Amino acid sequence: VGKKSILGIFPAAGQKVYAFYMVSSDSLNQVKADGVSALREKWKTIAPELATVFDSFQDWNQTAYMGTGRVRAKTWVQDGAVVMGDAAHGMNPHASQGRMQAMVDAVTLAEVLDDCHRTGNWSASNLRAFESQRRPQVTMLQRLADEEVFFWNTGNPLLGMLRDRVFTTMDKNPRLQYQVLTATAGLRTTSPFGWMDRFQAAGLLPDPRAHQIPDHARSA
Repeated sequence: VGKKSILGIFPAAGQKVYAFYMVSSDSLNQVKADGVSALREKWKTIAPELATVFDSFQDWNQTAYMGTGRVRAKTWVQDGAVVMGDAAHGMNPHASQGRMQAMVDAVTLAEVLDDCHRTGNWSASNLRAFESQRRPQVTMLQRLADEEVFFWNTGNPLLGMLRDRVFTTMDKNPRLQYQVLTATAGLRTTSPFGWMDRFQAAGLLPDPRAHQIPDHARSA
């Protein structure tokens, strides 16, 4: 995480990694004008331990641009039709991503469509069961994503320090990790963090329940 920017690395197939770099949309032209070498050096400043990985970035053809934002469709259903995934509820990818939420949509929608097929009723009122189940979960995630954008992309040193403390604490707190996972997986409608959780995530209060997670969430 850099100042007003986010750099992430994910493993990909073979000996490759996928890097994403989030910047404000109005700075993209300047980033390109500065050139590949300048961007590599900026990445090395953010994560010097990955310098050799960044050296493999040689050309803009290795990149793709994807804008992020929020979609709040007025309704997701009409007679005989449903929209899902990013078309219905796109969000900043900080809390969850369209692919994951589309899969949760599909699981929920499958049950609704089965009922529609069984009854022969494909009306908006019957399909709306899908939206009624999913919209509260998605609305919570959109709010959480907007909140995380504020902290993750901050240029304020104090907020940046709190953000980094949260990252460090989360690495050592399975309970909070589990709560975040259930939220991004579409398994809850409430925020993964209550007020006490927020203080504990920032390392301002101890968490005596840090290692308390459900048995089904424990690895064998």
